Amino acid sequence: MNTIPLLQVALDYTSLPQALVMASLVAPEVDIIEIGTPLCKAAGLEAIEAMREICPDKLILADFKTPDVGGLEATMAFDAGADMITVIGGAALATVEQAYEVARDRGKEMLMELTGVRDILARAAEWRRIGVDRVVYHREWDAQSAGREWEESDKITIRQLIDMGYKVTITGGLTIDLLPFFADIPASVLICGRYIRENPDPRGIARQMRLAINELWSGTPSYVPSSRVNAPTVDTAAKAIRWGVSELGLLLTIDGRDCPGCNAPDRFCRGSKTDVRIPRGVDQQQFVRQLIASMPGESQAIGTDSPGSFYLDVGALSQMNEQTVLGLLSATSVALQKVGQPANIRAAMAVAHEILSE
Repeated sequence: MNTIPLLQVALDYTSLPQALVMASLVAPEVDIIEIGTPLCKAAGLEAIEAMREICPDKLILADFKTPDVGGLEATMAFDAGADMITVIGGAALATVEQAYEVARDRGKEMLMELTGVRDILARAAEWRRIGVDRVVYHREWDAQSAGREWEESDKITIRQLIDMGYKVTITGGLTIDLLPFFADIPASVLICGRYIRENPDPRGIARQMRLAINELWSGTPSYVPSSRVNAPTVDTAAKAIRWGVSELGLLLTIDGRDCPGCNAPDRFCRGSKTDVRIPRGVDQQQFVRQLIASMPGESQAIGTDSPGSFYLDVGALSQMNEQTVLGLLSATSVALQKVGQPANIRAAMAVAHEILSE
């Protein structure tokens, strides 16, 4: 019986709040959360730290594709909370060796990224002599866009790498329909990116990918119940925001001590707008600008009505779904961090998930 490959989701965003939302949605269905190269460049070590906070029980891979100073970049990634890091295949052997030594000494993993490598097997032989035992076999994004298809020659190379002692991660446009093509290969990890991220129900499609992988590599059909969350009502979405901002450590502008509760007919909060106090010492305009910048495309759902406060309006979102609602909380958390205020994003996401699933 083949070992069942792990499922890795690639978060190739340039916006940290969007990435945090997607991670929180699909984490229960995947094994590895990949902070994609674009996100590593856009958000830096903050992306690793934030992802570790909201996904404490998942493996976190920082796709640095390190080209140089391997030991330093590996140390930076692992100190920030990553479990795995990639080094680009064109890097000098000294860079590979230094990154590998740091990973080995820290009990972490280093993977060689084969993007652009022409003589794969010759280079792989050099890396094995150092001790490296993980590679990422990649049908590159640009090559895929240019029409490059997976071929039997790819599988031959992958098998040769496995015979050399490598644990091989496979990535590049993977879908459920493409999985059977690789089912006769003992792959270590399968990466899925856009197929999950761009699906209207990312959690559901990630679950379907997991189910298909289990069936294809184990030969045993399994049943995984659906976890799809329907589009929330305005009331439910507003409740999720109000409870979420409370978990972030913020206060509403109203005194809710006498409120009978969000589900009571005579509750204090009504409508789609949530008014929130800005923490003391934080400049209102600076904070709101940062918040809007953290939520691209949804500026109409964010604003100010009075000094010392801001509002989040779920009724003004471009789409009313779980991702956009959670996006408001994620953007608020990132904006708070940017102005030096702590925020418990993990607790905020958890309570919002619970409310949106009711």
